[in-house]
Amino acid sequence: MPNTTFNLSIPRDLKEKARYQARQRHFSSTSDYLQHLIRNDIEMAEQKHELSAFLQAGLTSGEAKPLSLDELSAWMQDVIKQT
Repeated sequence: MPNTTFNLSIPRDLKEKARYQARQRHFSSTSDYLQHLIRNDIEMAEQKHELSAFLQAGLTSGEAKPLSLDELSAWMQDVIKQT
């Protein structure tokens, strides 16, 4: 994907901290580090949305039914097999 320029005004101390973090985390540039942070933020927002939808589906799926230890164990094994 081709890059484009994004001008950003931030306080000097924040700029220095970003440079420091980029070096410490072995990014080739502060720009690469900031791109990484933005991508992670987008991914986390998407995961949060998915989790929220999953929880909402659970809340609206009807009344909860207690599981025995054996039922819970079998369910967990099924989940593990699917991943």
